[in-house]
Amino acid sequence: MTRETLRTRMGWLHAWVGFVCGLALVCIFATGTLAVFDTEITRWMQPEIPALANAQPTDIALDRASRMVRDQQARGMPAFLVLPSARSSVLEILHYDGHEFVGDILDPRTGATIPARATAGGKFFYDFHYSLRGGGVIGVGLVNVLGTGLLVAVGAGIVIHLRALLPDLVMLRLSVSRIRSWLDAHLLAGVLFLPFTVMMGYTGVLVHADRILPATPLATIFRHDAAPARLPASPPALSPVPPLRPLLETARLRLGGRDCGFILFSPDRLGIFASDASSPFMTRDHVDFGLPDGRVLGTTITRGPVATTLQLMHGLHYARFLPLSLRWLYFLSGLCSTAAIASGMVLFLMKRRRKSGHRAAFRIAEGLCIATITGLPVGILSFLWGNRLLPATLTGREMLEIDVFFFIWAVCGLHGIIRSCTTSPLSGWREQLVATAALGCGLPLLDAVGDATAWRQWSGIHAGIDGMGALFGVVAACVARHMKDRAA
Repeated sequence: MTRETLRTRMGWLHAWVGFVCGLALVCIFATGTLAVFDTEITRWMQPEIPALANAQPTDIALDRASRMVRDQQARGMPAFLVLPSARSSVLEILHYDGHEFVGDILDPRTGATIPARATAGGKFFYDFHYSLRGGGVIGVGLVNVLGTGLLVAVGAGIVIHLRALLPDLVMLRLSVSRIRSWLDAHLLAGVLFLPFTVMMGYTGVLVHADRILPATPLATIFRHDAAPARLPASPPALSPVPPLRPLLETARLRLGGRDCGFILFSPDRLGIFASDASSPFMTRDHVDFGLPDGRVLGTTITRGPVATTLQLMHGLHYARFLPLSLRWLYFLSGLCSTAAIASGMVLFLMKRRRKSGHRAAFRIAEGLCIATITGLPVGILSFLWGNRLLPATLTGREMLEIDVFFFIWAVCGLHGIIRSCTTSPLSGWREQLVATAALGCGLPLLDAVGDATAWRQWSGIHAGIDGMGALFGVVAACVARHMKDRAA
């Protein structure tokens, strides 16, 4: 095989795998980028929570929280207790609802329940990022397949651009033909953030590899002739929980000084787990205590080269240990990686418009691109607007926020396909950019009118989220203006 033949085949692989996978990868990277600040987004979406900087939980709050966990467990709800951290200063009693972890929020000083509005919060973006919104094993497996496709497309792109990579990066030709300009922008974003893209793609596939390649043989998983396990005639008795403060201090010492993240309660024992933010190595190291006397049953600390490597891969992908400055770096890198994928999809369409622009398949593909690249930001901003516009006491409002996101996104998808198939697709791009501009630029005003007290208490979080919304709105307005001028 000659070098030119190899480049041709790699070019075909890079283009088609990149475009087909890119339709979903843009959504996965965009929501994963937002998930870097999932806790901060949740705080923005619950303005009723007061600012409690560095508030340590009191004995009264811990004891009340443990009683509430036991009460919920007695009713058959497998709840657990999340301890305060640098990013979230409240106690949380959570349970899994099939999609996210939800539950009560407690004041760490008094243990009183904080009447915050129910919201899907930033956890929605995390859930969408790794499972396409609660897709279970199928959703996680699909995301892993798409992540593998990303790595294939990146590898093929390196092969086809390797020889001319440095000249293409140095000569950024934004004033020549549109295709050449898009190609240079695609290369610039793709190459400068190539290590980040590869790292996130590889670690993302590795994090959930056990979901699609389970250690247990499939024949054992899907056996139907095995006798079902017998449920106990009555639930086991729940032992009383001793004061948690001494147990937390003991656990911290046994975990090597690492902060404690959450507590799992069993009928006759409890486990105190190390915080995910305590080190780059994301572990499930924990200390077990017997109930009701609180004696130490054992300490579980996973070590070894393989386990440590996997812990580091998890830590780098989830990035929960990072300080604020590095989380912003992750965020900006995620935006640029998303832009590299999106620009590659636009370039794919531009190169084929002259030959295939009249075909129905091409028009549908462009409509899907419109829905993905410009429709998704409209859906995300509508999700934030829905949090402020839906009544705070409305029952089931967290699901309604998600319904707003998917409904608006579906409308954008239908609008993009109709515009692409019936009129000029340029109108579809421009109109959705205008919608993004209006929603983004209006977000700070909506937030300020909604709750000025919360804005003052959480000024950094509100300024960051409102500012990013306004920035995206301004960028969208500038692009829409440029497209209008070009069409004139």
